[in-house]
Amino acid sequence: MKLNPMRAKQIVAVVVLLSVTFLIVYPPLANSNVKIAASSSSPVDAEHLYLTIGEISAHRADTREPSGWFTVANQSSRIDLAAVNSTQTIALGSVSLGQYDMIRVRIANATAIVNNTSKRVQLPFTLFTIPVSFLVQLGAQTAVALKIIPELQETPEVFSLKLSFTAIQENPAP
Repeated sequence: MKLNPMRAKQIVAVVVLLSVTFLIVYPPLANSNVKIAASSSSPVDAEHLYLTIGEISAHRADTREPSGWFTVANQSSRIDLAAVNSTQTIALGSVSLGQYDMIRVRIANATAIVNNTSKRVQLPFTLFTIPVSFLVQLGAQTAVALKIIPELQETPEVFSLKLSFTAIQENPAP
């Protein structure tokens, strides 16, 4: 049986159309997991220094500010900054595939425990943007490690906390 030339052109056109549609639609819909862990790298003068993180986002490298932010996690997580070099997972979420260049961390609250007494801590900033380059690939979990450097200061009226961050992409497990 011989295929009609017009029918062959229709089949080729449909295949090309489906291929182009797949190439346009699939990449933005494809997601993979990102795990963000944090640890404090400096001791503080408190029994505990709890930091409540309200939201963590990642920024796509191929987009300009202020767009390109994807939420990794928007549920609160808590880390104890008095536990030096103790790594705690603070976010596990799914973002679209691609190269990322920044992590944004929004702090919801900070509390210090000193002499078994809870003290509210003031933060001069609650939003931090940390430069870090990482690639989110299909089928692989990407891990990013945040190092938090806390500087807790006590005055007679209040505790204040200055934070600085560094970040690296952790090597994937073999």
